Amino acid sequence: MSLSLLARFPRLGAPAASKPVIPEHVRERWPALAEDLAVLAEVVEPDFSAYDREALRKQNAYRRQQVLVLLGSAVVTTLGGIQALIPGQRWPGLVLAAAGVLLATSSQWARERATVDEYLQARVRAERLRALHFRYLARTGPYAGPAEARLRALRHAVVAVKAGKEPR
Repeated sequence: MSLSLLARFPRLGAPAASKPVIPEHVRERWPALAEDLAVLAEVVEPDFSAYDREALRKQNAYRRQQVLVLLGSAVVTTLGGIQALIPGQRWPGLVLAAAGVLLATSSQWARERATVDEYLQARVRAERLRALHFRYLARTGPYAGPAEARLRALRHAVVAVKAGKEPR
């Protein structure tokens, strides 16, 4: 089994930490951007971290559901094989039926929770906020003017992203 597969394997607990868009060691290398980085840390970073953590939690939950469905399918298949090997016994069929009902119920419950949709919504918002970092630092579009106008545009963009809209 490859290590990259295990890196994506779901954890029992939800991931707790979000990595910053621009790590501290990188910030230290660019002192000319210190003021802009401080603005981003204050205005964008808290919302980015919240959406990123939510996306990581939902992604982990979705992966955990998929692993449970796969394991449940393997159990049902194994029980079907046991039933075929010993047709005179009733217990494998009863356990197979119970496991099948449990698997179908859990699959339906997973669909109703819509974890993947919630994950995608949170991930889109986090990535839009990540992109704001770089547009602001590059001083392009609405972030090309004076400091006050740039800050106002940044705050409006964050509000737009939180509302689920594309920032201008």
